[in-house]
This record gives sequence, structure tokens and C-alpha cells, in this order.
Amino acid sequence: MPLQWREQMSVNNLIIDLDHKYLLCLINTVELSLRHPESTDHLRIALEQLSQYAREHFDREERIQYAIKYPQYVEHKLTHQRLLERLAGLTERILVERDDQNLSGDPEELTQLLRDWLLDHVLKEDMKLKPHLSLHPANLLG
Repeated sequence: MPLQWREQMSVNNLIIDLDHKYLLCLINTVELSLRHPESTDHLRIALEQLSQYAREHFDREERIQYAIKYPQYVEHKLTHQRLLERLAGLTERILVERDDQNLSGDPEELTQLLRDWLLDHVLKEDMKLKPHLSLHPANLLG
């Protein structure tokens, strides 16, 4: 079942919310591609787009955090780095196994990472930003 944006996911910052909405679309695309093993190229493109956009989003979010002097900035930045490292490792394993036609249970691990990332990181970690963002202009970008 595809992930869908819900208003309770909003951190009340247009830039971050739009990024999160687009990340949802990219995650849904990756999950759809994982269900079609005959299309490795589509999966590779979807994973590359997700990885690239995640880096861009994290950079924007971190610049906003820095600009508003978010107290958990360093910890949040480290969380972003760990998520990107985990995504890169899983992506590499998925694509190697897909190329070797020896796909194991890793697609489920990637799907779980993506959903955990969205649900846990956005709904828990990014929500901690909400009160700090409410003190600043809605579209602040550092």
C-alpha cells in the first residue's frame, strides 16, 4: 500500500513539507520498482533519485535548523548521515543481487528502512522542529 501524505506529518514549514511530500512519492516509486524484478533499470533510477533528493532535502533541512539555532542540530545532522549511509549500503546490495538475479530478503529490508525513515524520522525527529519553526518565517532557508 503506497504511503500517503497526511496533514499531521506537517512541520508547518513549506520547504520541509514539500520535500517530505516528494520523498513520499520517491519512496512509493522505489517500492513499486522492487515489486517488478524484471526492471532493474527502473529500480536503479528510482534509487538514485531517492538518494540524490534525500541528500538535497537533508541539506536544506540542516540549513534551516542552523539558521533557527535548533538545539539538536548536531544530533539531527548525524541521524541524517546514518540514514544516507544505510540507504547507500542497502541500495548497493539490492542492485548487486538484482544484477546477479540472486535477490534475497533485502528488498523487504529496504522497504522497511524507507518506511521507518519516513514514519519514525519525520513523525518523531522532524516533529521536534515544529515548535522552533513556528518562531520563524514559514519559508526560512538559512
